[in-house]
Amino acid sequence: MLPLPGLPARPLAQVVLAGGSGTRLWPLSRTRTPKHLLPLGPGGRSLLREAALRTAPAADLLLVVTTADQVEAVVAELAEDDLPERVMLAEPVARGTGPALAWAAHEAIQRLGGDAVVLSAHADHLIPEVELARRVQIAAAQWAVLADGLLAIGVAPSHPATGFGYIEVGPALPAPGPGAAPALDAHRGLRFVEKPTAEAALRLTASGTWQWNTGLFAWPAGRFVSELERVAPEVSARLAAARASRADPAAFAAAYADLPRVAVEPLVLERTDRLLTLTAPMRWNDLGSYADLHAAGRSADEGDALGNVARGDAMVVDGRGCYVDARAGRLVVALGCDDLVIVDAGDAVLVCPRDRAQGVGSVVERLRAGGREALL
Repeated sequence: MLPLPGLPARPLAQVVLAGGSGTRLWPLSRTRTPKHLLPLGPGGRSLLREAALRTAPAADLLLVVTTADQVEAVVAELAEDDLPERVMLAEPVARGTGPALAWAAHEAIQRLGGDAVVLSAHADHLIPEVELARRVQIAAAQWAVLADGLLAIGVAPSHPATGFGYIEVGPALPAPGPGAAPALDAHRGLRFVEKPTAEAALRLTASGTWQWNTGLFAWPAGRFVSELERVAPEVSARLAAARASRADPAAFAAAYADLPRVAVEPLVLERTDRLLTLTAPMRWNDLGSYADLHAAGRSADEGDALGNVARGDAMVVDGRGCYVDARAGRLVVALGCDDLVIVDAGDAVLVCPRDRAQGVGSVVERLRAGGREALL
């Protein structure tokens, strides 16, 4: 249950979005072992398990949105006794975070009642401080209920990243009452910018009023549903038709495919007047590329004095700023190399400059076009 200062507790649904394939982390991330199932979390646990466990003590229900071909692996990964009731929402085709979170909101209402609260997280993000992250997410959910809004959690940017989204911070929300304020302050959210240019990212980072959009959200399920109906009635209607056809797999697949492929930000959050945000005092990384894995490793003090991060049976000699990942059981040595990514997955080896790591997805596209599905 979600504790509310001075008010009765509300039922809480933890939503985990676990449908991505993580193509920019090829060759480690594959169709059958996507990024969120890799042991990249604290203590070597999968990112999926970390996301599910983070708010498990307060959650009444765990809703995992994934793809039909990943359900079996996701269920096996989450076979934990200390998790709440688990429900898999298997998308027949990926349609982005907008339809996924809308489906989850309806499911939370159906299973927990009209006063259900939703906390959502991506299954492939790294948040090292687990207890701090739990407190942040609970505070976000409390503010979302108290202000009856849709809250996006942000973190202060540490560098001008072009691969992340940003949210602008507005005026602070007034305290809801003596002794009734959550642990963190919340603000009005003003607008989003997704993956800015290098020049724009530098400007946003220096402004002091923009933060990285972590993709961690909180809202009363009923408020999200009503906002979707208001700002995107056609999408709401198509989702209702899809949900009504779930007893027939073929009909459900066809109806779900009729939904637009769209993120929750442009679908709802950029069109609502109830956008909220809070700045979380924690480390966060969406691990979107090997450059992010390198940065996360350095942040966790894995790197050496020259900024190299080596994992597995790997070493860097007379080099700087390299990320070397050797998981195939053989030694990989980088000699005299600077700012390289080297990944040995056994059946494939990736070598690229670290500043080209965002482009690894294009390799996956080329392999697919060449019919090399066995490597995907």
